[in-house]
Amino acid sequence: MQHFNSMTSAKLQAYVYALADPRTKGSLKERIFYVGKGNGSRCFDHAVAARGRQDQPLNEQEHKLSTIQAIQNAGQEVEVFIVSHGMTDDESFALEAALIPLVGDTNAVAGHGDRLMWLKKNQVEELYDKPIERSDVELLRGNILFVSLNQQDTNALVKAGAEEQLAYVTLGDWNLGEPRSRLVDCLIGVKHGLIISIFKIEKTSEGVAKFERIPPLKAGAHGRSRFVGTRVQELEEKLASRSVFEGDAMLSKIRPGAACQFFPAMDETTEHS
Repeated sequence: MQHFNSMTSAKLQAYVYALADPRTKGSLKERIFYVGKGNGSRCFDHAVAARGRQDQPLNEQEHKLSTIQAIQNAGQEVEVFIVSHGMTDDESFALEAALIPLVGDTNAVAGHGDRLMWLKKNQVEELYDKPIERSDVELLRGNILFVSLNQQDTNALVKAGAEEQLAYVTLGDWNLGEPRSRLVDCLIGVKHGLIISIFKIEKTSEGVAKFERIPPLKAGAHGRSRFVGTRVQELEEKLASRSVFEGDAMLSKIRPGAACQFFPAMDETTEHS
């Protein structure tokens, strides 16, 4: 069963897709028989549904499944194209509504030269199904603190106008000891292991990370740190919704029960806790 993994799905957001018949010769516009809106792996669901109903009669309104079944019975698979992606639900519904009457019209494929439109599954995965290797990004080679934003509405936080709130939830307060807090170079907010926000931590003249130490509320509890940092938006946009690896180890997946996880600079040690 074809599907997109969570990293790819997060990067795609809402999208519009098209189904094409590989048996039909000619241009793409002549092969498309369906346009839809989706999230996640929705674009592959029709083929699964058609295969599951091979022995069941279809009604007149199910010509889409009938076409897919004919393709499958011919020993082929329906072609799936991601027409456009990275949209909100409302934007994708609007594009879907605009394209449906144009299926078969030359103008419907006018964007074929754009590498971010009319993409096939392998092209989508080439773009987004690639984790980041820590050593490839200079900022990530330093001391990193990954922090969990699992409890946050991150879709709202990354929208224009929410910059202060995003900074507030990313920069603190984190249960990290004072010695390690002094070392932090980069703070990365992640949700389920995928990057949401990136902040470069400001330093004192002595090269120590700037942070406020929050005293514990209860006796015997640990203090927390709230950092001072600047959002690295250009890098954030490039790396958003991707995971970070060092070799075979996934660094951006915070261990169960923890809210943050520190990794020392690569040129100092490869050990982490």
